[in-house]
Amino acid sequence: MAATRQVGEVFDPDYKHYDEGARYVYAGEGHELVLFWRGPTAAEVDGFRLQPVETGLFTHGPAAFLLYKIQNVCEWSEVAFNVHLVPEAERELPREEAGDRGRLRMILVDAEDGVVRAKRIVSLDKVMTQALKHAMREQLASPFNRLIYDAAVQEVFGRYADGDALAAVAEVVEPALG
Repeated sequence: MAATRQVGEVFDPDYKHYDEGARYVYAGEGHELVLFWRGPTAAEVDGFRLQPVETGLFTHGPAAFLLYKIQNVCEWSEVAFNVHLVPEAERELPREEAGDRGRLRMILVDAEDGVVRAKRIVSLDKVMTQALKHAMREQLASPFNRLIYDAAVQEVFGRYADGDALAAVAEVVEPALG
């Protein structure tokens, strides 16, 4: 699993370059957010490792969006997800009980060379943990059609100008710990 790669190692030996963006999955009994940034600066790497993180959740039909903000590093950003996009053999659902705080493993990868530049783990708020669990269980209980999912993602991007606008209407927005 790529999450076990250490800082300074290649994230995935099969890839040397990535498009800028993000990937969110639930795997290894934890939430994982991988950010692919082109040539992150030393200040961005330090900020990624140390600055406060906020998370949010917005759902629209079969599409859910994990929202994230790293203070003084990146404004509100989002990554769309649906559990059906994870290969069935790798698919997991959160098992956190009410009152538990989920772990969010965060990995910063340089999109230019595929090298892991920073890693950290934050603790999700209890409400956020349950909201993600509920959204994923709802997704799994519903039939999946990739065309309808893609249309829902595009509709959200067409309706909301940026991550700030999406965070303003999110069902949940909470600070993470750590």
